[in-house]
Amino acid sequence: MDLYIVRHAIAVDRGDAAFPSDDDRPLSPEGIHKFRLAARGLSELGMKLDRIVSSPLLRARQTAEILKEVAAKRAEMNTAKELRPDAPFDGTLEAVNRYRDESIAIVGHEPHLSGFTSFLLVGGGELAAIEFKKGAVARLVIPDRPAAGTATLEWLIQPGALRLLAKD
Repeated sequence: MDLYIVRHAIAVDRGDAAFPSDDDRPLSPEGIHKFRLAARGLSELGMKLDRIVSSPLLRARQTAEILKEVAAKRAEMNTAKELRPDAPFDGTLEAVNRYRDESIAIVGHEPHLSGFTSFLLVGGGELAAIEFKKGAVARLVIPDRPAAGTATLEWLIQPGALRLLAKD
């Protein structure tokens, strides 16, 4: 299984009076622009996706929509409550396993994504130090059924580097 882990792009600041619920905070115009370029960079890497699964929070859904539009036009789209920022890793693992025969991207939030990535790489004990900036993407390869400690990190690319890969 190829699993791409995507942190949502830059969103409107937490506490903005226009968005009293954190679940409803959208991407900022800067976030939309920068992630569109980052997604073009992913396209240049030849990423092939069957499915994009997003957290139900607005900023993650918007990031997933940009990813589909720019780099994965044929991918199916889903949301999963197991990608919410407070979701337990076992639940997130169940959501990923629903699509274990596909190449998928999950789109979510920090610190959940770095913790989940560590969980897949080294298991449930020690945590690996992983930094996902807003709009960063990691590619993990999992040989069989995804489980704790079964993944190999192929790459982690921060958004600035992805934007450099984008062709004009």
